[in-house]
Amino acid sequence: MSDQKSQAIVQRRLLALESIRRLSGRSERWVTVADIVQDLKDQGYAVEVHSIRRDLKSLLETYQQLECNDNSNQAGDSISGLAHGYRWSGKDNQANGGITLPEALSLVMVERYLSQSLPVLLTRSLHDIFNKAHQTLELHKKSLVTQWPEKFCVIQPAQPLIPPELSHEILVVVHEALLNEKQLHVTYLATNREDAKQKEYRLHPQGLIQRGPVTYLAAMTNDYEDVYLYALHRMKTAQVLEQECRHKPAFNLADFAEKKGHFGSALAIHFKARICDHLALMLEETRLSENQIISPVDDSGYREITADITNTWQLRWWILGEADRIEVLEPEELRLRISESLLKCSQQYQNEEEAPLR
Repeated sequence: MSDQKSQAIVQRRLLALESIRRLSGRSERWVTVADIVQDLKDQGYAVEVHSIRRDLKSLLETYQQLECNDNSNQAGDSISGLAHGYRWSGKDNQANGGITLPEALSLVMVERYLSQSLPVLLTRSLHDIFNKAHQTLELHKKSLVTQWPEKFCVIQPAQPLIPPELSHEILVVVHEALLNEKQLHVTYLATNREDAKQKEYRLHPQGLIQRGPVTYLAAMTNDYEDVYLYALHRMKTAQVLEQECRHKPAFNLADFAEKKGHFGSALAIHFKARICDHLALMLEETRLSENQIISPVDDSGYREITADITNTWQLRWWILGEADRIEVLEPEELRLRISESLLKCSQQYQNEEEAPLR
């Protein structure tokens, strides 16, 4: 028997034991083989009745806290109305089944999609748990649940960008300061231009914002009260200070990210535009706002949309990306900015002299 198969059997037996302990509960009711099999299948395990019967026979010889109500004939049928069952009578020593299949699946998905959101200091200790999660899925490859990570993928509805190079040491320091609510001394380069100069700041961390491939630290600077965003990859040095960081009263990171995380004025505007029918169909499925209204198609084949939204750079990029499929009507300032951008773009693509044909 291979080591992997042996490990799978051991884990299956522990899971069956854990199932009995949980299902029998404080009432210590008798749990049938059918109950155990159904419980494990509900968790995503591919198990068979005959395998569980063999497992229970072995477990009875190992665990004194496991009791068996052997009230059945050789066919497994009940003799006096009480079905053949098991229960866990241990009070202090409880069975430990390790990581269950649902837990392993959750951990693998967390590692894949949320690991960058976890504090680096905690991620180190979670490394072994993530490894155990992968091992658990590997041991139960017969279960269709283990194939879920290959059946789920996340893509961003934007041009893929390679994340900027970020120092792991600086990331650790920033996470430490944020986690322990300490001030942070950084050397910061506002841009990567050759003539840019590094500046030193004493930051009061308020939270981290992940915007696409870039991680920003929301923080108050020196003795100022306003919160600004600092890109972690532009921090050249970082040091945790002994002093406690200040907190901005009534500051909410989610609200701040919604208003400032996409840059722009963050002011609420009443947006009005003419859009083609195809874009209208898309926006009916994924709305710009809760109060969005789209009119019927007019004689020109276009429709009118109104919505109360936030004025951000992201909004402008989206409008410019839709090009001739949308015409901004209101507010006037946004219409002028889009018009100027499109005019400059058109001029870049126009040649003063047509190149001769070859």
